[in-house]
Amino acid sequence: MKQLLCITAIAGCLSTGLVAANYDIGISGSDRGIDGFSLSVGNYYNVPRQEIMIIERSIPRSEMSVIYYLADRSRRDARYITDLRLRGISWWDISLRLGLDPHSLYVVDSHRYTHPPYGKAYGYDKHKRHRLGDAEIVDLVNVRFLSDYHHISVDEVIDRRRKGADYYRIHEEYRGKKERVEHRQERREDRRDNRGEKGHGNPHER
Repeated sequence: MKQLLCITAIAGCLSTGLVAANYDIGISGSDRGIDGFSLSVGNYYNVPRQEIMIIERSIPRSEMSVIYYLADRSRRDARYITDLRLRGISWWDISLRLGLDPHSLYVVDSHRYTHPPYGKAYGYDKHKRHRLGDAEIVDLVNVRFLSDYHHISVDEVIDRRRKGADYYRIHEEYRGKKERVEHRQERREDRRDNRGEKGHGNPHER
């Protein structure tokens, strides 16, 4: 009986250790690594980091923004939407299952690109004959996400995409610019603080 209890305890410790190890592998390293883009999606939609890492293991990273965009618009659980996708259902049909209208759901506010799938005109097509493919939907949602997240125009993102830049490169470039601006601002504030400290004291004593 004691041997059985010991074996059970050891197995439990090993199991806990393996789970912890797997979790550490998933989230270790800087945000610029394998999980940088997905973590930004999680930040944008206020999703726990652990949930992001679990779902990212199930689907392509480029589809993470689609999962959470649909979850946000439909008020449904992201894991439910992920399960539908893993069953091979198209993004168009998943949108319909969630009670959403894909003809207006994926419209982006482009001023230079007016043909499908871009432009406001597409969303108001009264005939609604054009059915977006999975790749088009992924592109439109990521264009929207990058535009909102980095506070840049939709057309700027589309221009970069047409020149061959993928979502991750665009994201890293603009995130790098933001960090450089924040770093310069911090350095300016530090210099102001230092000048303020040097100016303290009784002027008659100097």
